[in-house]
Amino acid sequence: MIKDRGNIKWASMMMPEHLDVLREYKQDTTIQRRDLNEWELEEIQQTIDQAYNQQIDVKLEVWTAGKSTQWTGIIKSINTTELILETLLKTKIIPLHSVQSAQLDTDYYD
Repeated sequence: MIKDRGNIKWASMMMPEHLDVLREYKQDTTIQRRDLNEWELEEIQQTIDQAYNQQIDVKLEVWTAGKSTQWTGIIKSINTTELILETLLKTKIIPLHSVQSAQLDTDYYD
């Protein structure tokens, strides 16, 4: 299998101006955090409360450092600013203000 090095193999043939434009393009393509309305925030809160009370798996989409990541696990505790999510491999502390969406495990329906 051929190991492709991406843009690195072409860097020696590019002019400095081209490299600057590529760097700017890469920075501009970062995803902006979307603002949640009141209904979405209430739905997220209800989903998190239900997952915590029933101790079932929840999938959280979390906004951190300019990118969105997903975590799946069981919520062990909640306070006013953060929640503790226990995944299969580790325990993760997630700030509540960075949660973009919450979804219960697909196997469970009320």
